[in-house]
Amino acid sequence: MAFTGIFILPLPVDDQDRALAFYRDRIGMEVALDADLDEDWRIIMMQLPETRTKIQFARRQEVTYSEEVPVLYLECADIEAETARLKAEGVRFVMNPTELPWSDTERFAMFCDSESNTIVMHETPPKG
Repeated sequence: MAFTGIFILPLPVDDQDRALAFYRDRIGMEVALDADLDEDWRIIMMQLPETRTKIQFARRQEVTYSEEVPVLYLECADIEAETARLKAEGVRFVMNPTELPWSDTERFAMFCDSESNTIVMHETPPKG
């Protein structure tokens, strides 16, 4: 396959500074780019550490999702530990860790970010 990954995923936000603080300080992403775009908006890209995966903050009116559709799916190795860490950071969960309906080996949880977007955390057990 010619593709090697996802370069960037737009994420709708209302307040870039609030979103930057949330994804940097609570989620643990790194700022990959923060530069002026026009008079009232910056181009901000956040990156998962040690990966090439990035999100970019988009003006809410440019990217729309329904309330039932999560905007981002994050993978983690230990969903219980990550849930506890995020709850300690004040992150509001809308669903605690539970098994996927179609798999007894995978688990997921859902929380809201600073911009009221729904984020899914997914855990797959190690191979072996």
